[in-house]
Amino acid sequence: MKIPSFFETLGVSIAYDTLKETCYMTLNHPKNPVAPIESDSKPKVLYLDDAQGNLDSFKANFRDQFEIITSSNPVEAYNLIEPEGIQIAIADHNMPGMSGVEFLESLCNDFPRVQRILLTGYTVMIPVVEAINKGRVFGVLTKPFNTKEINAMIKDAWDQCKDIFEKERTIRQLVRQNQQFEFILRQRLLA
Repeated sequence: MKIPSFFETLGVSIAYDTLKETCYMTLNHPKNPVAPIESDSKPKVLYLDDAQGNLDSFKANFRDQFEIITSSNPVEAYNLIEPEGIQIAIADHNMPGMSGVEFLESLCNDFPRVQRILLTGYTVMIPVVEAINKGRVFGVLTKPFNTKEINAMIKDAWDQCKDIFEKERTIRQLVRQNQQFEFILRQRLLA
């Protein structure tokens, strides 16, 4: 005899199963390790651009506010995400070999917690639409970059990271409590 879960007894088994599956997929993504976010820590920002001058300028402008990691190569940048614990990735759109949108799209699929920002020199809307649709970006900035705009967007993305972490922590706690509650309920039903 199958003992129904608490939610099944209330007639919401489909919603509960969907919630469990969503939680499991989000919380147990193979490249989505759960690392605590300290409230006073600086966000780890990866900036990808093929122009070394832009990388140097970005690092010089933001090294005091954020932990900055730069790369001119998309493959190298991708391989830095997990070991460096990157929380925010900014990619230039126009790069040889792989566009910023393609890079951010790969991050969206493999590292869904990383907040993604596209930096583009184009005023045409096509890269922006692609970035939103394919890379599910947090924001789009234009070149030449304005330090105040970038600073504000990184801070907003960092707030989003912290909110996501808190929600996932709460979900993990609720899943654990639900498992404990279901165990107690099963024990009482079997007694």
